[in-house]
Amino acid sequence: MGIQKLKYFIAVVENGTVSKAAKVLNMTQPPLSMLLKKFEDEIGIQLFRREGKRLYLTDSGQLVYQRGIELLASSEAILQEAREYQQDHRGTVSIGCAAVANFSLIPEVIKRMNDRSINIVTHVKEGSPPYILDHLRFHKLDIGMVRNVYNRNDLITTKLFTEPVMVALPPGHPFSEKKSVALEELKDENFLLHHSSYEYNISDTIIMECKKRGITPNIVYWGTETLPMLGMVKAGMGIAFPPKSVIKSVGVALPPLVELSSPSITTTLNLVTMKNSVPKDAVVMFLNILQEVIAEMTKEFGILSINKTNSP
Repeated sequence: MGIQKLKYFIAVVENGTVSKAAKVLNMTQPPLSMLLKKFEDEIGIQLFRREGKRLYLTDSGQLVYQRGIELLASSEAILQEAREYQQDHRGTVSIGCAAVANFSLIPEVIKRMNDRSINIVTHVKEGSPPYILDHLRFHKLDIGMVRNVYNRNDLITTKLFTEPVMVALPPGHPFSEKKSVALEELKDENFLLHHSSYEYNISDTIIMECKKRGITPNIVYWGTETLPMLGMVKAGMGIAFPPKSVIKSVGVALPPLVELSSPSITTTLNLVTMKNSVPKDAVVMFLNILQEVIAEMTKEFGILSINKTNSP
């Protein structure tokens, strides 16, 4: 099964008809139809169900399409890495994470690589956990950094570190001078929380602890990213519950942060990789420096625990 034939097949799927795909591919329709038929004969699978000019994927065709996209993405990544290596031995690392990690952890890792003349290009894609997992599975990312733990057969989840959840308060708030605050003291505040869009997160724990204490939180905002919420806190719209590592955010003016003492809630940052994947040298080097950064941050800011990370 050649890569070129696979590209033709994917083009037909994504354009819906052979004629539209032929225009995109800058070729005429008859040769493309012949190539498509040869592709089906070669692999011994009926890929399409034909209804007039329109083509619909069979179940087998859907599988070939999904795996074909993964294969093309992987082959393009190999070629890109090889070109960069040939140019000046430059490696690449593709990372998926929430914005807060991109402001706190990753800049320090890049700074250290630059200081040590480590020639690695870092590609970062910010997004939600489902977005990150999809891109991992399609080989568009080398690693993901997420708060959730995923029990999936095709994934490896490794704990990086566990840290306290803080309370972000509007400037001038009466509690902003306190070292810590109890959840009961926040019962009259407006809550800004993260969506529980994928498995279990900090917001679920906060809501559960409120219920234990007979508190009905006044939730005025649900969002997906921490930094925009902190901007809303600064504007006086309510309180938020960021992880303590947000203190390390580069170039971000933060609202007052105090510890949440009762209950003490923690959150864990996890490294997610694909099972059976062989890490590139650049990825191994990036993770080693990331481990250094986390160890120092743990010591400096009193993050609760750190887990020694084995390279994926």
